Amino acid sequence: MNNFSKTGKAYRLFVLLLALLSILSSCNHKELYYEENAQFRLLKVAFDWSQLSGHEKPEGMRVIFFPKDGKSEPWIFDFPKGEARQIELPENDYGVISMNYDTNGIVWENPNSYLNFTADTRDTKSPDGEQASLTPSWLCGDHINWVSVNASHAAASSESSESTVASAESSENGVQVITLYPKSMVCRYTYEVNGIRKLERIADIRASLSGMSGSLLMAADKLPDSLSERLLFGGDVIGNQLRGGFYTFGSTQGIAAPNLFKLFIKSRSGKLYVLEQDVTAQIQSVPVVGHVGDVHLVINIDFEIPEESGGSSSGGSSSGGAGFDVGVDDWGDVNEDIPC
Repeated sequence: MNNFSKTGKAYRLFVLLLALLSILSSCNHKELYYEENAQFRLLKVAFDWSQLSGHEKPEGMRVIFFPKDGKSEPWIFDFPKGEARQIELPENDYGVISMNYDTNGIVWENPNSYLNFTADTRDTKSPDGEQASLTPSWLCGDHINWVSVNASHAAASSESSESTVASAESSENGVQVITLYPKSMVCRYTYEVNGIRKLERIADIRASLSGMSGSLLMAADKLPDSLSERLLFGGDVIGNQLRGGFYTFGSTQGIAAPNLFKLFIKSRSGKLYVLEQDVTAQIQSVPVVGHVGDVHLVINIDFEIPEESGGSSSGGSSSGGAGFDVGVDDWGDVNEDIPC
């Protein structure tokens, strides 16, 4: 084969490669859609922190504008330290959702739907092999159901719990202003376990609580109906007690689901002991606002952790009988949100 034929073949391969890259690029590239002749308007987003109590301001806030026309994709803006600033948006009607963006323990579902945008928990397995969910990280936020971004600065309406419609929107030097009122959107649960003896034989503990919601509808600030999950969390030995704390969206609503507290004790010899108590009455006795209400659980269990020499042991027991071996892979990680 002469050099000319080699050069021609290489050229044809080069052209073919360019064409292939062009096709792949056109398939994968997705531009943000908005009307070609859309008019962009300045909008100032401000935050009023008067409704946030019991927690420091977050690292920053994320504000999502969901176009009401159903054609455009949401517009997302971050506000470090939750400080006000101006943004630009195409003229349109929007639903607005805000939340803190330092939320590592939360999965966001249905990101293109204002009504169905959901904060969800991550799936995991408890030490006894049952399906469970990790607890969410702390979450605050607010929403505005309708904001019209246009030259006339049309009024915004809000059904956010305490947000006042009159102050949800205003103007400043001819620039439209909306104000969001972030508040805590999770419950703070703490627990103490009394009556466990020989605590020095404990290597680690986990606990779970059933009858809890693992999701939150952000636009409605409410729990989905008939959703019951089991949350997994950690704890520590403090003095003569076992203590722990975690955040949760709240107890299940819409169905009768018992709240069973299950304690997993990993002994220094590698055995797992499982103890259980029904705490439904304690949780139901706490008043809630919407789905939010802080709960402190008191669990009293008469149990002494056996002294063991290691080795295998058959079976497990929910009443504190013979333990069963637990490996590193069976002892899942948990979110550590609230210090004991």
